[in-house]
Amino acid sequence: MWNWVGLLGGGCGCGCAFLVWIGAVSVVNCRRRRRDRRDFLSMWARRVVSALSSARRGVARYPVAAFMVISVGAGFVTAAVPPIVDSEILPFGLPLHGVVGGVLGVGLAAFLVTAALAGRAGVADLVRRVVRWRVSVCWYLVALFTVPAGATLISLAIYGPRVLEAPSGGWPRVLAEVAAVFVLQLVLFQLPEEIGFTGFLQDHWQGRYSPLKLTLYVALLWAVWHLPDHFAEEGWGVEQLISAPVVFVVEFVSLFFARALFVWFYNLTGSSVLLVAIFHASFDAAYNQLSYDVVPGSNTARFLIFSAVIVVFATAVIIATKGQLGRRAAARSVEGEIAVEHALDDAATSEDPRRSDSPDA
Repeated sequence: MWNWVGLLGGGCGCGCAFLVWIGAVSVVNCRRRRRDRRDFLSMWARRVVSALSSARRGVARYPVAAFMVISVGAGFVTAAVPPIVDSEILPFGLPLHGVVGGVLGVGLAAFLVTAALAGRAGVADLVRRVVRWRVSVCWYLVALFTVPAGATLISLAIYGPRVLEAPSGGWPRVLAEVAAVFVLQLVLFQLPEEIGFTGFLQDHWQGRYSPLKLTLYVALLWAVWHLPDHFAEEGWGVEQLISAPVVFVVEFVSLFFARALFVWFYNLTGSSVLLVAIFHASFDAAYNQLSYDVVPGSNTARFLIFSAVIVVFATAVIIATKGQLGRRAAARSVEGEIAVEHALDDAATSEDPRRSDSPDA
């Protein structure tokens, strides 16, 4: 009997020992798995950080290329998504793909590239220029009324007094609709667009090129960015692809004169992106809404009359400023000041290569 008790006691002891061993092994394996999981996550975190650092260095090295890839890429993607292109969620027939492509493309790209290029100081400087509103009242008047007033005068000269005949609903209704379209255009379209093409691209090249070369280069890339709109409105067929170069040339010519005015505005308003966006929104609102009531002609006539205002105004500014477009009055941005400081340091070093040597050398 005692043998059986001893055997049972020994078996229980061995079972308990086995259970303790199993528990210890489980704890060790659990800790090992946790350590492996932490090592795995740490490895991927290091890879992600390394990839982001490499991407940031690449963007800082090729800022304009990065800006255009993001902007044009977002434009083509949104223009190729039928639910976005066909959406009628916005009033007055405004295109949703323009909002998505502008905000997520140009506006976001400007801040991302500026952050990679100049850090927090550059982003803060861009924000200051975007919201710079303390500008003389006369510039607000010029930005708001030049295009609608000029187009109305040209239309009067061509079509006579019938231009001023009250449309259905009366002029108060028409002007209220124009004001509503202007606000929508400014907030949803032109401000993000000019944050990119004026606040970043134009300002980035401001000290590198002469005013007319600056106008030419920015207008060229600006016209490229507008190509997705052509496909979104006309479709993605072979005919649209063949006509795209013609559309690009027409866009480039018209945008060159518009950009000349924007460069002039930007320089004379203390680098105010807001004023440039207001001028841009005034043109688009007047063309998209007011033109139907002040130009009793075809769509081609509307386009030519409103474009003539920009061409004549820009030509007069180019001639009056001798091609400088207000450059001397322009304020430097943080990025421009950094670039100038580096240039001065490099020039001083090249003139006196011994400046870093000891006095006894």
